[in-house]
Amino acid sequence: MYHRPGYHRPEGLWKDFTVEVKGDATTSRGRVKEDYASNPPIDIHATLCGATPEQQLKYHQMEHPITHVISHEGAPKAKAGDRLIMGHRAFYVQGVDNPGEQNIWTLYYCEERSDAHDGNQLE
Repeated sequence: MYHRPGYHRPEGLWKDFTVEVKGDATTSRGRVKEDYASNPPIDIHATLCGATPEQQLKYHQMEHPITHVISHEGAPKAKAGDRLIMGHRAFYVQGVDNPGEQNIWTLYYCEERSDAHDGNQLE
């Protein structure tokens, strides 16, 4: 299942990610804040690689900086705004690409962040 040629680079080894869907929650003062939930848990088996300078420039012009590209086999399971967790690392999805709309491969353009988790601290 995971041996088809596709969007891979030499440094890209298979890794397990958990998708945390972006939602809204209310604080004790009644303000709306972003909240990430993984219920029910959505797991994907994907490859992680650094974004090329061309990809970084493209998303920077749209005011969505990216640092990594995550690719997995199949239909998209996350959308822009969601968070992909791998161990102690968090990747915020800035854009999703489903080449040819054929659900064969999905590319997630992500920004790795370790400074802002709003109470959803990684363990």
